[in-house]
Order: sequence, then structure tokens, then C-alpha cells
Amino acid sequence: MIGYTQLLATKNSEANQDNLGVQLGKICIHKKVPVQTVANYFGVSRAAVYAWFSGESKPRKGTEPEIKEFIKSLEQ
Repeated sequence: MIGYTQLLATKNSEANQDNLGVQLGKICIHKKVPVQTVANYFGVSRAAVYAWFSGESKPRKGTEPEIKEFIKSLEQ
């Protein structure tokens, strides 16, 4: 699990999988997409991305379509 701690991976797997940020985290962890890459793409801090991935916070509603597209691109 290069780039991701076991703690984050565990928090992600235990978080509410209906949360879009958690879904994003799941695929980013699986595909080994760096948190910094995600943060840069969405114009947020790495701390915000970690909070999304762990389910501690949710992305703003306005970013949902963009996050869904990002997830879709990683699934291909």
C-alpha cells in the first residue's frame, strides 16, 4: 500500500461506503493515486482529502459531478 498508511486504509474500509469521498478514497487507495494528486485536481488541501477518504468530512455538493467523473476515469 505505497503512499497510504494502514490506518487510513482501515478508516476508509470502515467508513460509510455511501459517502462519495469514501468511494473516492477506496479507488484512489486501490489504484495508488497520491493524495497530493487528488488535492491538486480538486483544489483542496491534502488534509481535506484525508478527511474525505476516512469519512470524517464530505466534499462540497458542487464537486460531486467532478468527483464522480474522476472515479469513473480511474475505473477504466
